Amino acid sequence: MYQTAASEILDVIHTYSQSFGPMMYTWLGTYPVLLITEPDIIRDILTSPYCTNKGLLYEPLIKGIGRGLITSKEPEWSVHRKLLNPAFSFKILQSFMPIFNQEVNNIITILNKNNECSNMTTLMQDHTLNVAIRTTFGLNVTGDGKNGQNNCLKQNYQCRKLNLDKSLTPREPKNLNIFLDQAIELMRKNEFTVQQVEDELNTILLAAFETTANTITYTLMLLAMFPEYQEKVYKELRSLFPHAGDFEVTYENTQDMIYMGMVINESMRVLPPVPFVARENSHEIELTNGIVIPAGVQFGLNIFTMHRRKDLWGANADIFDPDNFLPSNTEGRHPYAFIPFTKGMRNCIGWKYGLLSTKVALAKLLMNFKFSTDFKYVDLQFYNSIVLELKQTPVLKIERR
Repeated sequence: MYQTAASEILDVIHTYSQSFGPMMYTWLGTYPVLLITEPDIIRDILTSPYCTNKGLLYEPLIKGIGRGLITSKEPEWSVHRKLLNPAFSFKILQSFMPIFNQEVNNIITILNKNNECSNMTTLMQDHTLNVAIRTTFGLNVTGDGKNGQNNCLKQNYQCRKLNLDKSLTPREPKNLNIFLDQAIELMRKNEFTVQQVEDELNTILLAAFETTANTITYTLMLLAMFPEYQEKVYKELRSLFPHAGDFEVTYENTQDMIYMGMVINESMRVLPPVPFVARENSHEIELTNGIVIPAGVQFGLNIFTMHRRKDLWGANADIFDPDNFLPSNTEGRHPYAFIPFTKGMRNCIGWKYGLLSTKVALAKLLMNFKFSTDFKYVDLQFYNSIVLELKQTPVLKIERR
């Protein structure tokens, strides 16, 4: 794959470095890496058929989750993506709405017993992992529900590393809305091997729970820091759900949450679930600016930095402000300036699933509780990670509505 020697690539980068704009190069072991925050160049890469392979950054994940949609390379990735697209169809996503609702009710029960929460990330990870297990395996795992430390749930997840040997192949799928049964059906048709089913199950579980948990947590945290925006969300929700308490959020309701959508988008802008994406090119490509990149270069797409560029988002780009997503402000903005789920040929297959789960959770939580915190937005600090992590998660105070 790496058809050009590293020294030759470095010569190219040195020659054209002044022409790259918001790009820089660094080294990943013996491989050069282009770090990019320019929307035009990011679009070039994400839409190129020669840049669908993930970069070397993801190699360590293979030991943990195998070669699923996150880590697999061409041509396997394209085949699997086409086979798995139906698993996230509109009909199937709608069938998950009762699960999304039921699991949030468990969180409400826990928060009703507390006046503050110091481990909201853990609590939400337990919630989204349980949702993921139910929608992936069709299993309802009930944890101990104590302060968000759902050890029972996590232990059960480890037990769900099913031994998918050939004895499973003949059985009829029980529920084709559940990912496991869809994968087994593909195995029965000889489209998947046993190992591929296991790898895709691990991948879907990982992708379904951690980034969604962080998005819910960080949105609650930001609304606690900016109570004026929390009040606007609450007013919108009251117009949709005039009778607070135990209510169900429908798919149609989520489509009517206009301001909520703006808040979630702004949360993912300043705190993107995946702040950095890596790609590599299997063939020479020419970028929009005319630069020709030889095969074998690692591309680092710095989403976090691009989402905060002042020339794209204005002088207050570092500040949380949902008005950034008013129609009047989004008109004319570069379509690749905001890519929390990436875009192009290898965008996140479950982005609609994640948004639906997030909207249901936030709607029910914000209708039942008012959140506040003494922690200041300017004091947020982050770890360098594939998913965005905070060095310190603010304690949230909880007031029942």
